[in-house]
Amino acid sequence: MVQPQQPGQWGPQHPQAPQQVQPWQPVPKKKSRAGCITFLILGLVALLVVGGIAGVYFYWRHGIVTEPAGEEPSGQPVIAPCDLVSAETLRKLHTTNLIHGYSDEETGSATCTWRATKGQDGTNERYLDITVSTSVAEDPADALAEAEETFEHYRQTDGKRASRVTDDLEGPWDEAFMATGTEVKAAMVIFRKGSTTVSVGYDGYDKTYWFEDQRLPAPDAERAAKTAAEEFAAGL
Repeated sequence: MVQPQQPGQWGPQHPQAPQQVQPWQPVPKKKSRAGCITFLILGLVALLVVGGIAGVYFYWRHGIVTEPAGEEPSGQPVIAPCDLVSAETLRKLHTTNLIHGYSDEETGSATCTWRATKGQDGTNERYLDITVSTSVAEDPADALAEAEETFEHYRQTDGKRASRVTDDLEGPWDEAFMATGTEVKAAMVIFRKGSTTVSVGYDGYDKTYWFEDQRLPAPDAERAAKTAAEEFAAGL
């Protein structure tokens, strides 16, 4: 028995659109970690090299910083007027080693030079220098005028070269000033007592772990110079 034709069953068919074929795409490669690993290794090597250099430098500077300052005891006899600075004051200033003492009564001049004693005065270098000039003029007025001229000479030389000058310094003297930060001394006290003019200079360097040592702080130098100057002047 023939089935009746269903409507549209044998009619014209609409063509189907061909399926689009996706173009071939390469599979993305995974990023290589070789570059990161190489960079990390180079960084670690650099750190090790820098650390090694720093360690060697620190070891070298540590030996310098901890090495006792000064020289072996000179055995120099303490002559006048160098004996006007007491042993106690010299210990406080870390300058117990008198390496030079000179006095000439005919010219009225004298010098005293102290340095640190190795093994006794710490690890930082310290210097104390005293220069004395006493007029030998027979006339008291001439002697006083000569001392005043010497004092003024110090003011025009060391005073002009200083980074700071403190005038009218009080103490056991007739007149005095302090020069801080000169080329030759961290601090100097120049005083006149009668016909005698005295220069007291204090200097030193503090060791550091840097390439260069540092000059001792100015306030420390000022206190040390004034302490020595006051004691010296009191004994004149």
